[in-house]
Amino acid sequence: MKNIKKKKVSKSMKKVSKSSLDFLKTKVEDLKRLFPEIVSEGKIDFEKLKLTLGEEINTKDEKYSFNWAGRKDSFKNLQTTAKGTLIPAKNESIKFDETENLFIEGDNLEVLKLLQKSYFNKIKMIYIDPPYNTGKDFVYKDNFHNSIKSYLEQTGQLNGDGVKLTTNPETSGRFHSDWISMIYPRLFIAKNLLKEDGLIFISIDDNEVHNLRIILDEIFGEENFIGDIIWNSTKSVTNTAIISVSHTHNLIYAKEKDYFIKNRTEFRLPEEGTGFSNPDNDSRGLWKADPFQVGGWRPNQQYEIRNPKTGKKYKPNKGCSWKNDYKNFQTLMADNRIIFGINGEAGPQRKRFLSEAEDRGRVTTTIWRDIDTTTNATQYLKKLFGENPFSNPKPVSLIKRMIQLGTISEGIVLDFFAGSGTTAQAVIEQNIKDKGNRKFICIQLPEKIDRENKGQKTAYDLLTKLGFSKNISEISKERIRRAIKETNSKEGFKVFKLGKSNYKIWENYQGKNERELKKQLELFKAPLIPGYKDENVIFECIIKEGYSLNSKIEKTKTKLNNVYKVTDGDLFFYVCLDQEINSKIIDELKLKKENLFICLDEALNDSKKKNFSIQCNPKVI
Repeated sequence: MKNIKKKKVSKSMKKVSKSSLDFLKTKVEDLKRLFPEIVSEGKIDFEKLKLTLGEEINTKDEKYSFNWAGRKDSFKNLQTTAKGTLIPAKNESIKFDETENLFIEGDNLEVLKLLQKSYFNKIKMIYIDPPYNTGKDFVYKDNFHNSIKSYLEQTGQLNGDGVKLTTNPETSGRFHSDWISMIYPRLFIAKNLLKEDGLIFISIDDNEVHNLRIILDEIFGEENFIGDIIWNSTKSVTNTAIISVSHTHNLIYAKEKDYFIKNRTEFRLPEEGTGFSNPDNDSRGLWKADPFQVGGWRPNQQYEIRNPKTGKKYKPNKGCSWKNDYKNFQTLMADNRIIFGINGEAGPQRKRFLSEAEDRGRVTTTIWRDIDTTTNATQYLKKLFGENPFSNPKPVSLIKRMIQLGTISEGIVLDFFAGSGTTAQAVIEQNIKDKGNRKFICIQLPEKIDRENKGQKTAYDLLTKLGFSKNISEISKERIRRAIKETNSKEGFKVFKLGKSNYKIWENYQGKNERELKKQLELFKAPLIPGYKDENVIFECIIKEGYSLNSKIEKTKTKLNNVYKVTDGDLFFYVCLDQEINSKIIDELKLKKENLFICLDEALNDSKKKNFSIQCNPKVI
């Protein structure tokens, strides 16, 4: 028996997209546009491509490259599209119809793929704290053949055995490779979501920081490396260790470093105002005395300065210079910006006014010792919940500082390893502090929690006490709810859950059982799954047609059919899921050629299909 494929809809009608963005197809199309001369019969002629690129092709046998066991499978994973959908959970949300904050429960690889069309080039900042490769269990076991099935298996939705963890002991020959295979495709997709002036911050320990740098250099380009901030993450000392580890790495990359520098203010922290005073009642307000001497010898900044009170003469120290040349120094003296100590009897210093410092901000350093530690974060969660359900949580102050560096009062902050929900709380608190309007998107796998697992007992008992199902994302959501209440914030958040598509996804039948084939064909007479909800189908249309999850859904005032209008800023489209469409609906809705109208394929006969194609932009399910 030959393989039978699902029959096609009328040629004049476009179909709704039933999957996420196809990365390979998109990049191939980009290549064809850039080099039309390499296209032969619709395909890329690789020999022509090599001729076109000429000396840009590296043909050397020995060359620098990054490889690991599992690289091919990682790229296969990237080349598969996501066929699941995001289902709204309004009863678990706060202010669902008002807020633009999102919490998405599901495998982050599948979710990131689904977000590609809607959030491509729209995320201002990403912060992630991925699972560290410590030789313990981690959940992400990707299956590039069927990612939604893999997700459902991991979260225990297909059988009663619960989630199966992927152990990655240090004795395994693939200890590093397995972790790289997990993180690589997620970072590859995440880059597409960042705006051109976007930044990514990643916390990591010593086990994989070297590999993570190589991965980020390959995906983002080493020229876009911003820095490695060392955070003093613990003050305690492990006496049994050879060296007691007290730090965590925080790698920072820009999507386009040059664009980032050119199109935003400097990478600076807000000035806190510490140490400013106004002992001489300067009309310009509070000021601080900064050194007037800098390191490095510059010939035009070598001159003598005389203290006007004591007459003592000063020159720069050996190998140093004054901050300004002599002409600028005279201007600063005349403007009362040069002082000689509190009593006027010391060497020269320069006034720095608080108003100017606030405008410019302050430069950060690569070592952060003034941020809370994981111990502080643990104590906070104990206070919030009565106990701490997470190991080594990140403090809110750490993420807030990153948000201060990576955003200026607005923009979307994405965290696709949301964990305890620290990033969401940091966004909420920073908005309160500087009256900002940032939004967050947090993604967390609903990892099953097992009471028999010693490290998960506290979390299990807490979820039992709260009356929630036993998975990590329930704690994440509850933490955000309590943070909103604690800070008296007016924020809210929408909850979505990754699930199976509302569309029936056709797969080629490979068997020879005619009865089974007929049964399968019968199932596909209707394009939507049994028991579907209109709202769920509409949200699937929204995400797969590239509209924001914050789009507004309104039922239109029409007597002819049940029609919904979906609005995303200045964009909008219509959806009707009735079994039959009245042809007069076009006039009633005043549809124009550019207006998207989505309906069931079976709701339009050939005559209506032709008419709709002339008058608007129809797509069928």
